[in-house]
Order: sequence, then structure tokens, then C-alpha cells
Amino acid sequence: MVGGHEHRDLAGPAADEAERRLDEFGERSQFQGTVVLDERRLERITKRHDPAVYPGDYITCIHDSAKALCEKAKRGRAEDMPEHGGCQPLACRNVALTPGNTAAWHRELDRIERRLDARPPLPPLLADRLRKRQEEITEFLRDNGQLEASA
Repeated sequence: MVGGHEHRDLAGPAADEAERRLDEFGERSQFQGTVVLDERRLERITKRHDPAVYPGDYITCIHDSAKALCEKAKRGRAEDMPEHGGCQPLACRNVALTPGNTAAWHRELDRIERRLDARPPLPPLLADRLRKRQEEITEFLRDNGQLEASA
């Protein structure tokens, strides 16, 4: 993310924090336009200057244990690392979205729409849960500027 300046295209509640952390990481690690090909060297650099930015399919976690919802779910496990099993990306303030993350959410909305339109119709309880999930995702994307207001 740092080398390609991809962290400049982030959206979401933690986008500014991610940009700041990754800019600092780039400065402290002294990449200076070079590409680190040695995997061990990259691990040492990351360990020494860890920005606590964890890319994923649906979100990029900008981990801050003080406001992480996953922290409430994990108390007692390894500290200073997010617990993705307890992740609540639609509600967490540690979320940043890359263009790839946004595309994954849009694919999820498409899957939900196809399931709701499938024949025979889904059982009412399942259909209701899918509609609620669809509304949550749509609101999340709209709130973070990743969906048109009319969609």
C-alpha cells in the first residue's frame, strides 16, 4: 500500500488515520523509492515500524484497541492484534476502505439481490435477514461515500 501510494485512495471512518500511519511508516522505514525484495528484511522493517494496518477482503483494519469493537469480543487473547472473528466492520470506527474493499461490498450486495430474486422464493425469515443485511451494507457504503445517495 505504501509503495504504490494506494493508501491515498482510502475511504471510511479511519481513512485519514490510515494515511497518516502509512505515510509515517514509509518515512521511518526509509524506502526512498526502492522496492524491498528480501522477505526477511521486509518483515524486520514491518516489525520495527508496524503501522497496525491490516488489509482484508471487505475492509482494511486500522487497528486502535481503544475503539475496536473486536477488542470487546476477545478480552484475554493476544493483545494489540485484531480478532477478525469478532470483527464488526459495518459498525467499527477502525475501518478504512480501499477500492478493492468497496468492490467486494458491491459484489456482496449483488449476491444478496440474486438470492432475493431467486425462484422459488426464500423462506420469509431468511429473506427478511437478507434484506436487513442489504440495508446495513447499503447504509454503510452510503455513509462512507462509496454509494450514490439514490442507490
